[in-house]
Amino acid sequence: MSLPNCLATTQSPSSSSSQLVGDANKLYTPFKTPPNFQPSPFTHEFIQSLGNKFAIETLQESARKLEEKVRVLMNGTNMEPLNLLELIDDIERLGLSFKFEKEINKALLKIVSMENFEDRTRKSLHETALLFGILRRHGFDVSQDIFMSFKDEEGKFKVEISNNVKGMLSLYEASYLSLEGESVWEANASSRTHLMNLMKEGLMDVKMAKKVRHVLEGLPYHRSCFRLMARQYINRYDKMEPHNLLLLELAKLDFNMEQSSHQNELKELSRWWWDIGLSRKLKFARDRLVETFIWSLAIFPRPQFARCHKELTKVGQLITILDDIYDIYGTLDELKLFTDAIERWNVNSINTLPDYMVLCFLAIYNTINGTAHDIFIERGIKCLPYLTKSWSNMCKAFLQEARWSYNKIIQPFNEFLQNARISIAGGVILTHSYFFVSKDITDQVLHSLTNHHDMLSSAFTIFRLTNDLATSTDEIERGETSNSIVSYMHETSLPEEKVREYFKTLIDKEWKTLNKYLVMDSIFPKSFVEVVINLVRSGHYIYQYGDGYGRQNNTLKSQIESLLEYPF
Repeated sequence: MSLPNCLATTQSPSSSSSQLVGDANKLYTPFKTPPNFQPSPFTHEFIQSLGNKFAIETLQESARKLEEKVRVLMNGTNMEPLNLLELIDDIERLGLSFKFEKEINKALLKIVSMENFEDRTRKSLHETALLFGILRRHGFDVSQDIFMSFKDEEGKFKVEISNNVKGMLSLYEASYLSLEGESVWEANASSRTHLMNLMKEGLMDVKMAKKVRHVLEGLPYHRSCFRLMARQYINRYDKMEPHNLLLLELAKLDFNMEQSSHQNELKELSRWWWDIGLSRKLKFARDRLVETFIWSLAIFPRPQFARCHKELTKVGQLITILDDIYDIYGTLDELKLFTDAIERWNVNSINTLPDYMVLCFLAIYNTINGTAHDIFIERGIKCLPYLTKSWSNMCKAFLQEARWSYNKIIQPFNEFLQNARISIAGGVILTHSYFFVSKDITDQVLHSLTNHHDMLSSAFTIFRLTNDLATSTDEIERGETSNSIVSYMHETSLPEEKVREYFKTLIDKEWKTLNKYLVMDSIFPKSFVEVVINLVRSGHYIYQYGDGYGRQNNTLKSQIESLLEYPF
């Protein structure tokens, strides 16, 4: 599907706004112990020094030739369906799927239209599971009945398939695309258990054991940010035997080209962030430009969305500063004034604000007005009321959490989660994203963005729970009560470990709702459904190894460095 590019760079606040800060370095925390946020390892100087040695024009010419060879391969008439499916799977995992969307869709249509399609699904568990997963990822409404030949009379997966390592691994991955009520989900836990037992008993060769361990210890492919994980797969693919040399060379060229583009985008963003002055003036807040940029790449992995990366990074940076003002710095009286100012969206409101809030308000006001201006100029769409409404809703949710924390109130879990779905900022991110990627703006979708449509509710729930699973330990140590884990522990008297296990089952349940929108028509354009699911994937990516945003870990840091600094 071809998607429109999003909009031009927003206008940054005037340099005079940086002179409005008076007491910004006075740390006044009335009800919390301030966190000791680490300084970002990715400084302005580091970002400006980025650059790889390759000439983009040369890489592009080489890539075009390789792409044509891969297309010839995919369009060949002699390739067996299983070989074609494995080729598609490798293309996707190598980060190349956007280059071959037409060819992939054509190949899948060819496979499902075969006269012996139903018979083919009985030949191999590996092929059947691979087909099921790829078809669902690409929006084909394939039935779980495809697995009937691998089930017994009671509808359970047959015991004898448990020794089929390759098939069980593909079934495990495919189970993550199940819908609510489908029995294929039952294969998730059982296939995982069988694979772990086979590994422990030494019943698979070294290479297969290494592959199985990687899959079981990492994120399932369907929930991962495949463009951000492409480098790791390229490294593994290079060692596989056999592997397709055309794909490998193309993947490395594409990675280097994308890296060069990202470096240039980030340099421009770093200049904007430096000029806006928030990180230098508001020392208490997190400075996470690079991490926010990586987040934007996860949400907009399509190469044509470079301009969206910049827009969404700006939004994310401003959300982060605002979150820290509400969470650790402002007094309740100041936060009430700021929330009112955002709701009114009137620059005269700065007269009621302390100086550090003036700087923050003007940065948000100028940036979002600039975005709305660019959208109107380019497409004639009046989006400012919807953008500002999303910011107002988020600030109100921030303020509610601040009140709970200040008064040491622990809300019942469902009441807390209702507010937390808004405070996680997914509404702000997706409202902006909707105007970035959607050609036709509809009242139905605009209404759904703020009225808890079940797709968005599921997305925000997962986004919140993945965040809290990673950040709650630090928050509890600081004495915060506004946290989903604390709320559920208080309500149920369960220990933290049990609550964490339960939250993982909630995440699995909400994913089944999201999967439904991959294969059904809805009020949402497919381009926007893709963004919603990528938002959820981005949360898994950032928080997989703990709080990769607030308190960086070496794993995420090294992944970011490999994405931005080191070419093939």
